[in-house]
Amino acid sequence: MKRELLRQLREASGNRPEIAPKLGISVIHLRKLENGDVNPSATLMFKMSKFFCRAPEELFPDVIDSIN
Repeated sequence: MKRELLRQLREASGNRPEIAPKLGISVIHLRKLENGDVNPSATLMFKMSKFFCRAPEELFPDVIDSIN
């Protein structure tokens, strides 16, 4: 499942090579997160939530749904 909101917010903030280091992850990992190929750790999920000023449920609805 592609995470369109995450991609849109990242694009509004900058390109992957600019944003990934701010999040402490690689460009490849950021791309995989946006494409839904991998899930974030809880720490990364909350870090991204704070960075993009959005709730984890908005950025990663598929991950949150799998927990419930």
